[in-house]
Amino acid sequence: MTVTQEILQKNIKLLRCASGASQEKVAGVMHLARTTYCAYETGVKQLDLQSIDALARLYNVSFDSLVNYDLSEGLMNRVYFSEGNGELADLLNAYQSLSISSKILISQRLTMIIEKEELLYTELSRNINGNKK
Repeated sequence: MTVTQEILQKNIKLLRCASGASQEKVAGVMHLARTTYCAYETGVKQLDLQSIDALARLYNVSFDSLVNYDLSEGLMNRVYFSEGNGELADLLNAYQSLSISSKILISQRLTMIIEKEELLYTELSRNINGNKK
């Protein structure tokens, strides 16, 4: 068994478990028997390129990442929210994948926005409280 095959097996199981799906459910989506999918996950059978591509699309990861990189560290660092906050989770997860320089730039811009909002809210609060007297 090659390193790539081991990584692929680990990643498809990790992604399936992280998504809360059963082997049966993933097998159904892929139009496979559960025993066939189980054989892929355990390394008894090797996945063909089409199936690897289908799994990459199912889990919204790149083909290259699914086959060549241990996704466990990145996946464990992902941010999860309730269904109503999916956009926020997507935004924060995208942020985590940025370069350091991009993160610094975003941090600087957010600091400027927060400072402006604090000034605005302070002024609004003064106006509201001043008008009540």
